[in-house]
Amino acid sequence: MERQTINKNKRVFSAEPTKLSPSEVFTRKYTSHLVPALKKLNMDKNSPQINQLTVKHEVDMALALSAQEFAWSRFLLEKLSSSNNPTTTISSSSNGTRIPERSCKEDEDGEIEEKLRELQKLLPGGEEMNVEEMLIEIGNYIKCLELQTSALKSIVQDTT
Repeated sequence: MERQTINKNKRVFSAEPTKLSPSEVFTRKYTSHLVPALKKLNMDKNSPQINQLTVKHEVDMALALSAQEFAWSRFLLEKLSSSNNPTTTISSSSNGTRIPERSCKEDEDGEIEEKLRELQKLLPGGEEMNVEEMLIEIGNYIKCLELQTSALKSIVQDTT
């Protein structure tokens, strides 16, 4: 019988594809968009046009590009793209139900509606969504923001 020897320097890869968690997939996508943009900004650091707003734009763009399966991401991407041309406005084409404007009542329903309106303003495109869509999207948006924060912390720790 012939014995096979395995070279210790060779890596063994599974024939099964590695299953990544959704957070790992997002983080990989996010860093694959963010790192090249930041490197480009770093190469252009002598340019007087580089400032905090430029960096924020690139960070937000990486977030929007890495989460394109969500409606909020498409709205954010559209907003960021139009921010290069301030004369462009986002058209409203929604068949969703908006939260009606009401005078401030002290009753519980009025308070809930006011909080929902505040959430709509925080979520990119939230004002174009009905309440159910908005609540689902806000949950995904918060998860992506948390992952973005973790990725940015990791980048800062690796560079310091």
